Amino acid sequence: MTVAGIWGNEYGSRMTLASRGDGIFGIYESTTGSVGKYLVTGWQLDAEPVAGAGQPVALAIEWHSIVAGLPDASWNWVSALGGQISLVGGQEALILSHLLVASSGFDGLCGHGIHTDKLTYHRVGDATPPQMSARQGAPAMQDPLAGEWLAAEGARLDLVVSPDTQGRFGYLSGTMVLDGATLTLAGFTDVNAAQDGLARQSVSIVAKDESRGVTLAFGGWIELVTGVVTVHRLTSRITTAANAYAQTDIWPMEFRRPVQQSSQTR
Repeated sequence: MTVAGIWGNEYGSRMTLASRGDGIFGIYESTTGSVGKYLVTGWQLDAEPVAGAGQPVALAIEWHSIVAGLPDASWNWVSALGGQISLVGGQEALILSHLLVASSGFDGLCGHGIHTDKLTYHRVGDATPPQMSARQGAPAMQDPLAGEWLAAEGARLDLVVSPDTQGRFGYLSGTMVLDGATLTLAGFTDVNAAQDGLARQSVSIVAKDESRGVTLAFGGWIELVTGVVTVHRLTSRITTAANAYAQTDIWPMEFRRPVQQSSQTR
């Protein structure tokens, strides 16, 4: 039993997910906003859910549709989700805290900001379409997010940005050093923010820390003028179904470029 399969939530939205080892990839179809199909990536921990312990999951969603449609403000957005699969009354429930990163306002819907929600998904099918596969971007590109970043708490990000083959968005990869562990990253970013006249480039990053038994999802943006990356981190851990309200905590983080040390002797 893993997160692979077809999941539906209370809004009628549907995720079709596949897995390769602990890695997750798939398609999201939303009924709450723009109509389209959207890419998902993420991580799950090895341990499958049992009655006394859930299975932590972290997901990132890129809201630029991969099928033809009318563009709107949400095509610049991403989401970060963290939670776990719990067994509730013998049935699987995927309960996720959701950070919707609106890097620009959407008239009639919301202003820019990080909008929070709690989503509950139930398995509606086990089959994964055979054509689903992990998607790869083009070669790495120059991007405001690419390279090394440091946080005041000592965390370090090393990010690689690879554009979608049609230039619609960017795939994120790289590593993060956090609490002494080196974590493998995946995620998405809006590589078209600057040309679309936005002040913020949205970013969603996912990772897992097997040593601590947690998954991590980071949602936020880089301010294109100041060059500061601000994200909120969702850390999801194993709990019982009864204690699922404590499964995920949220923490703000800010990353800046490392200060270049002068080679001159002073």
